[in-house]
Amino acid sequence: MKFLKIDYTAQVEDGVVFDTTDKKKAEEAGIFNEKRIYAPLPIVVGEGQVIAGLDEALEKLKVSDSKKIEITPEKGYGPREPSLLRIVPLKVFKKDKINPVPGMPVELDGRPARIQTVAGGRVRVDFNHDLAGKTLIYDVKVVSEATTEKDKVLFLAEKNFDETEGFNVKVTGKKVEVTIPEKAAKDRAALVRKASLSAELFKFLNTSEVSYTEVWKNPSAKAEKT
Repeated sequence: MKFLKIDYTAQVEDGVVFDTTDKKKAEEAGIFNEKRIYAPLPIVVGEGQVIAGLDEALEKLKVSDSKKIEITPEKGYGPREPSLLRIVPLKVFKKDKINPVPGMPVELDGRPARIQTVAGGRVRVDFNHDLAGKTLIYDVKVVSEATTEKDKVLFLAEKNFDETEGFNVKVTGKKVEVTIPEKAAKDRAALVRKASLSAELFKFLNTSEVSYTEVWKNPSAKAEKT
């Protein structure tokens, strides 16, 4: 099992970029998302954390390798399925005060979809993934690999907390101790992040026990020193 961090830019055959870890390229492609962190992506290879074609290619790559990978629909987001097209009465949308227009993303029955056409009181909705049926091109570079147990714990911590600045890790046999800095501990999703990290430590490293320590500093004490 390989623990890799990768940089990549992904596009469809016609050259349209739909995903990247590079902030500048995201801005150039018009897909920049201010809520996203643009940095090398941590992946446990072979665990289905990325599409199958990319997962398979990463098995053969090592640190500093760069490769252009062409991925067929079968190993990407699947072929387009006619059975995933549905006709929905316009009144269903009107009831929820939605004015459907072609291209609009929606959610129906708890599933993401996209409006295709609106005509005669009927709306054709496509439940296929936007990239279904398309051949994808990934430009990938392997930035680093976690090889020691401590590095793997930090790798999984970054995967779940988005960063590991201020984190401290101690591994004793099958037991792991993680010290979490105040910034991460204050995150409203901290409990969920800790649960997710614990689950991945149990699964990927066969850890038997995980303990967490949070560090909170008194702001008034800091003010007294200045």
